[in-house]
Amino acid sequence: MRTFPSILLLGALAASPVVAQEPPFEAKGEVRFHASAGLGSGASFDETRIVGPAVNLTRREDGSWAGDIAGQDVSLYGGDTKLSGPNVNLSFKQKNGKTDVEGLFYGYRVRLSVDAKKIKGRYGSCSFDLTRGGPPMYRGDVGCLRENQRLPIAGKAAIELIGEAASEKPPAPQLGLALVAILPR
Repeated sequence: MRTFPSILLLGALAASPVVAQEPPFEAKGEVRFHASAGLGSGASFDETRIVGPAVNLTRREDGSWAGDIAGQDVSLYGGDTKLSGPNVNLSFKQKNGKTDVEGLFYGYRVRLSVDAKKIKGRYGSCSFDLTRGGPPMYRGDVGCLRENQRLPIAGKAAIELIGEAASEKPPAPQLGLALVAILPR
């Protein structure tokens, strides 16, 4: 009688389809946002994935990205210089050690610039002006103007770039999408 359950188990295993195993995720780069109040977020990436509390994206074989980012399900088409899809249109430019991310993300304007000395720009109602104090940390001011407020909420924050994110020519889509996922807007 003991062999009957074993035979059923073996039969079920033999009948089940073989599931392809993806290689384990090993981060090549990471972006972390630290607010002065101790709040923060982060995102890690490699060639085909961007993961974090506010992002889970996978690069398809055709170069497009799919998953969720900042609470939105996305399917983005394009390549290394531009990604677009419903409610998203982002471009990435790199020149002389500077990476620019510009466009729209679900109605929020994105204009961010990252180089070896500073991270500067706007995302939605927030502006960023951070300078590099030492590898890999950028520190400075963040200000956000919320609805029905006359004065912005301002504070100190830091952005930490690790691994490929801190390189002179980081993978622009991964860096840009990680920033869109973790920065306040």
